[in-house]
Formats: sequence, structure tokens, C-alpha cells
Amino acid sequence: MRRPSRRPAAREGGPAAQRTRTLGYSNGSGENIAAGYGTPAAVMTAWMNSPGHRANILNCSSRAIGVGIGTGGSYGTYWTQDFGYS
Repeated sequence: MRRPSRRPAAREGGPAAQRTRTLGYSNGSGENIAAGYGTPAAVMTAWMNSPGHRANILNCSSRAIGVGIGTGGSYGTYWTQDFGYS
């Protein structure tokens, strides 16, 4: 399994800040990305065991979340959470 990533990476749709602006959020509050975990429970456990990812999830200033899953590629399953202020 690949460990959760904190690196902002350009993907289809651009970097995290650009994607959140495109969706109407002027300021995103965080993003969690992971790959290779087979279930939602497994990826959530990994994120909650990572101080930076856990901080994104527990940030009480966040008011919105977008969740995505994709399949294919070398890790099989890709997970993302994008958080926004309002």
C-alpha cells in the first residue's frame, strides 16, 4: 500500500487550489490523497493515523468536503478528500 500523500500534484483539473476555486471555493482548507487502499475504512484509518491528514479531517473551520475515488493505474484505487471553508 502506498502511504497517504501530502504532496500537491497537478492532475486532470490542476492543483488542489485551482480545483477548489473552479468549484466555487475561494480558499480550500486542505486535501488528503492516498492510493492502494482497498476500502474506505482502510484509507480513513491511514489518514487518521497521519498527523497532517488527521488535522485536515478534524479542522473545525472547514465547512464543505468533496470526496473522490478512482481506479486504475499502478496502485489500483485512488482516494481524495478536498476541504473548503465556505
